[in-house]
Amino acid sequence: MNKLHSEADNIENVAQCIMGAFREHNIEAGSVLSYQELYPYLQERYPKYKDVQKEAEHHLAKLAWVTPAPEGLMLTQVGQQNLKDNN
Repeated sequence: MNKLHSEADNIENVAQCIMGAFREHNIEAGSVLSYQELYPYLQERYPKYKDVQKEAEHHLAKLAWVTPAPEGLMLTQVGQQNLKDNN
């Protein structure tokens, strides 16, 4: 794992991992990626995710890529388009 130089880098990397989880689980816009599916994905790819997870989720929500849901994160149409554009 690369040594991170700032909290902003850490937040961005966790946000990208979250979007990677949507891609890997084939989540479509309007569907929810449950925390039960997300946490193992993050733990495997970014073990220190807990330090900035909420900030990363907030960052993605500000970009309109996800919407918080009680059981996880819902992918928006904007988020789905971003996944397609960066595939």
